[in-house]
Amino acid sequence: MRKIGVFLAAALATTGAQAGVIDLGSMMGGANIYTVRDFTARSSDVEGAIVAGGNVTIQSYNVNLKNQKAYGDYAVVAGGDLKLTSGTISNGKTYAGGTTSLQQALPVASGTVQPVDFAAASQQFRDLANDLSTLGATGTVESLWGGAKVIGSGNGSLDIFNVSADIFRNSSHWMLDGLSAGQTLIFNVSGKAGTFNEGNIGFEPLSGYNVLFNFFEATEINVRNVTGSVLAPNATVKNDQGGVINGNVVVDSWNSPIQVNANHYFKPVDIPGFHDTPEVPVDVPEPGTLALLAAGLCAVVGLRRRRG
Repeated sequence: MRKIGVFLAAALATTGAQAGVIDLGSMMGGANIYTVRDFTARSSDVEGAIVAGGNVTIQSYNVNLKNQKAYGDYAVVAGGDLKLTSGTISNGKTYAGGTTSLQQALPVASGTVQPVDFAAASQQFRDLANDLSTLGATGTVESLWGGAKVIGSGNGSLDIFNVSADIFRNSSHWMLDGLSAGQTLIFNVSGKAGTFNEGNIGFEPLSGYNVLFNFFEATEINVRNVTGSVLAPNATVKNDQGGVINGNVVVDSWNSPIQVNANHYFKPVDIPGFHDTPEVPVDVPEPGTLALLAAGLCAVVGLRRRRG
């Protein structure tokens, strides 16, 4: 076995990849939710794939009904044990570094090769959260009339907002100004605890944007009924309340019945001056995969020469 993720990133760079591209979905291997440690939930579902560095323990639960696989063909990847009691794992196989237990559930094909380097992946999410938090703001978020007023730069492509979690904690609605539909909005949310719950804020006004909430300082979050992706690699999600998150989710650990939907995934965005987010190292068999990779690179180089 050999970890070749760094080699892949270097190879892609030589074939014309743009600098400054943030591609959260690729970092997650296409998963709907990634947890650094354990994923625990009951009586709900994740519409895409689950990738967890620790145990996956789910009860009365459905996974990947929307057929959004991770790392090629996986519906669930667990670094530790996988246990499902009553429910379904659809459209893909499973991997567990420990034991697999499926009770009152149909059997699922399993893989024997760990498809991701969990330690490297988790560190890259932490690095991304920290690096995004250092970007200069191009817009502002203010509290106004019990709501959150988001004021963009008017450039129509990307806006970055540095905001305290306290503003979102009590907001009951959004007011948008200086934004263009479809543009990218990155909210760097400071504070150890992040929540959108107390003001019962609705997210429909943000549904037409490419949104990422970066809780770079949070050690706990409670973000029910969110439209937009959530990056909180140091935070625990733990509550008994339902709700929905529409987007990608990266957290430290998860113990919640919140439903995670496979829509509003964060789209890749190019930020001038920002470094590339690297490919997450994956474990692959040798030597066939390396030979295939080399052949593919040769084909790319040959094609570029012929076009020249």
